[in-house]
Amino acid sequence: MRRLSLYIVLATFALLAVAPAASAHAITMTKPEKQLMTLVNHMRAKHHLHQLTMVASLERAARAHSRQMVRRGYFSHSSASGESFSARLIRFGYTTTGCTRWTVGENIAYGYQASGTPHAIFMAWWHSPAHRHVMLTKRLRNLGIGRASGTFKGVDGIVFFTLDCGVRIH
Repeated sequence: MRRLSLYIVLATFALLAVAPAASAHAITMTKPEKQLMTLVNHMRAKHHLHQLTMVASLERAARAHSRQMVRRGYFSHSSASGESFSARLIRFGYTTTGCTRWTVGENIAYGYQASGTPHAIFMAWWHSPAHRHVMLTKRLRNLGIGRASGTFKGVDGIVFFTLDCGVRIH
């Protein structure tokens, strides 16, 4: 069995501005998802930024993406079929309909054991200028966090996180 120590892989951030709508269906965040949201919002508060609030459509999109990456054995902002992360967010209900401004950003990461905790994932993003930029983008107001675990590249216990952020101006 291969042994992985502190191994986190980060994807470069993606931040898009396009020209969105509402989400329904309440979702309860898991404890690790709440922990990551708390860490992100704590750092935003330290930088005098609005706290991000969970939006069900972003939460569903983030969870689905983390699960798909585990199940399909890949690591990318795009889906296994090539769908962009912005198209995924729209498909899950974070739409551009009726909006004059629509901006979204995404961070993804995976880790193993100690490197797969919400704190370790947050710190890895924080130490990456591109990922930090997504977390500290002033205009963003909403978020969804998805976590999934499983076997990746032959290693069991890998944890994937997806952080989807956005704002819709009507």
